[in-house]
Amino acid sequence: MSKPYDVGVICGRFQTFHIGHESLVDTALKLCDRVLILVGSSQECGTERNPLNIDTRIRMLRAIYGDDGSIIIKGISDLTNENDIRPEWGRYLLDNIDRYIYKTPELMIYGNDESRSRWFDPDDIKDVTEIIVSRGKIPISATQVRALMVADNRKEWQKWVNPKLHKMYDEIRRELMSVPFYASEEYIESIKEVM
Repeated sequence: MSKPYDVGVICGRFQTFHIGHESLVDTALKLCDRVLILVGSSQECGTERNPLNIDTRIRMLRAIYGDDGSIIIKGISDLTNENDIRPEWGRYLLDNIDRYIYKTPELMIYGNDESRSRWFDPDDIKDVTEIIVSRGKIPISATQVRALMVADNRKEWQKWVNPKLHKMYDEIRRELMSVPFYASEEYIESIKEVM
């Protein structure tokens, strides 16, 4: 049975992929025959905002979704920097989407904490439906997930990620802790105060 939309798109950095992100993908899978997941800031790793490399982030997604033919996972580099939100970025994103699905998507899905509408000139997405998935019932962010890993709180971390990622914990944590920001005493002390 055909779903309401042919292709839906989700774009995120997924530093690291958690159940809030998963809720976006689950929504897309219910509504779309195919889902294109674009892993943003693919050119960057080893920084505070983007500690994990693109290969690790794609492997996390593959660990959960396997080789499901209805899911297309691709990296996308920033046009200039990740805070450069303007219609040129939106056009760049749509051009990259076209490279993978050969058309403008019918649906774009994102969380209520990350409005994407301002990325686009309204004319560029006039035929695109946007769905904002509320994440109010999933009170987690990638920043919090990373803090749990720095604190080496594996049990709490496991509550916020798909069980298929549990076996990757040591590998992901090792990569995270290789970033000077996360290994710094200052950051480690700051998360102790919060946790």
